Amino acid sequence: MNTRQKPTSILVVDDFAPMRKTVRDNLKAMGYKDIILAENGVEASKHLDTNAIDLVISDWNMPKMDGLELLRYIRSTPRLRATPVMLVTAEGDRTAVTKAIQEGVNQFLIKPFTQATLQEKINRMSAGAARGGAASRGPPSPLREGDHTPRITFRPEGASVLVVDDVATNIDVISGILKDSYRVKAATGGQKALQIAKTSPQPDLILLDVMMPEMDGFEVCRRLKQDAETAHIPVIFLTAKAEAADVTAGFEAGGVDYVIKPAEPAVLEARVATHIRLKQARDDMRHHVDTMVENARLREDVERITRHDLKNPVAAIITTADGLAQNPEQNHETRESLETIRDSGYEILGMINRSLDLYKMETGTYTVKDERVDVVDVVNRVVKESRGNARSEDKTVVFDTTDRCFARGEETLCLSLVRNLLKNAVEAAPAGTEIRVEVAMKAEVMIRIHNQGVIPPAIRETFFDKYATAGKPGGTGLGTYSARLMAQVQGGEIDFVSDKTSGTTLHVTLPAHPGGRASAS
Repeated sequence: MNTRQKPTSILVVDDFAPMRKTVRDNLKAMGYKDIILAENGVEASKHLDTNAIDLVISDWNMPKMDGLELLRYIRSTPRLRATPVMLVTAEGDRTAVTKAIQEGVNQFLIKPFTQATLQEKINRMSAGAARGGAASRGPPSPLREGDHTPRITFRPEGASVLVVDDVATNIDVISGILKDSYRVKAATGGQKALQIAKTSPQPDLILLDVMMPEMDGFEVCRRLKQDAETAHIPVIFLTAKAEAADVTAGFEAGGVDYVIKPAEPAVLEARVATHIRLKQARDDMRHHVDTMVENARLREDVERITRHDLKNPVAAIITTADGLAQNPEQNHETRESLETIRDSGYEILGMINRSLDLYKMETGTYTVKDERVDVVDVVNRVVKESRGNARSEDKTVVFDTTDRCFARGEETLCLSLVRNLLKNAVEAAPAGTEIRVEVAMKAEVMIRIHNQGVIPPAIRETFFDKYATAGKPGGTGLGTYSARLMAQVQGGEIDFVSDKTSGTTLHVTLPAHPGGRASAS
């Protein structure tokens, strides 16, 4: 941040409006005032081009330009290159995290998070009144009278560095460079360094001389990397040995960097800050992955609790409402209200079952019931449900198939997938147009849903991906994703064609049940 008297400016980027609001409110509660919101990376890049931004907090999965692409844009733009970036993610994919680290991310924030966690992450990136490291954008700005907005100077905070050198004066020089920013430990030999590296709290980084008696730096590094307790600690060689063969030997021994003595203080600080920041990001993600493994172990218990403890009170609501609705003493309005309560209870029960079943489909553990599904009846039921919403938006849903087509699968899954796809089609159709649904029988049962809307080119390749959505307020990106899962688990498939001339047609295929066609009665 520049040294002019100006509040810290934070850019919050997320395509989900409630999450943007949550982060903004948390930041305000922490004392930050100048907060800019953007709903995707493209909008964020425009703010970055026209505003002085001191910190970017960005969601990872977004349409148009995701968080990683935004990070790359920031790091490739000279004026923005030093801007600290925190990526917010609910995923724990190590490959993706490694890419973000390589692109220069400063911190990760794992969903769900608390205000305390967000504050901790910002604190890690903030030097307060101390000197900044490699990621710093200058000294902290002075506060104006009456201005209590926190100032942010970014660097790894609270980290420790172990300096290993057999010459005491060298240790003094290096400690003098780093002591204002880090807790500095020292060792004058390899054995002592190995002992300190295993002692809690362990150092976050080791600066290691090469030329030492008894055990040189290369051997010390090899032993560190061979020991599971110390293998995760990054090692930077700091030595006067400057030959190419020496540098190569350092990397082969397991070092992450190689600095030639005498080291320029600013360069040394930059190297140390960079590698500590990378280590902290890896440690955070390792903890997150461990947590997800533990969550996986608990998922079976959670499913049991959900099915039993949550479904039981919902079932009680349904039974009670239905019993009261059957009472002949109830007037018409009360009976309708009770029926609404009962039907809503059934809807909640269905949502509970669907959410649990979706997880099983994702993990390949769902077992499909082998049923004879009347596809025309299923579509008819969904069409009737959708016509009210369509009429309110000046749209018409047309379905006039008279044949009976029977698929092999599960009726509840077919209902859910048709409901999801038709709901999307009604939302996407322009006002004053038709949404046409057809069912046909060839070698397979085919369902076609057509509307005059066009799928945005930006999401066509990811249309069936989880969380893929564009331009739909409140959209979760789960409708088409879950519909495709439900089709595939029954042995079917979904695809689409979309263009400006003919609109969009979704094609669903399901395996036919033996003897699957019959005339309508």
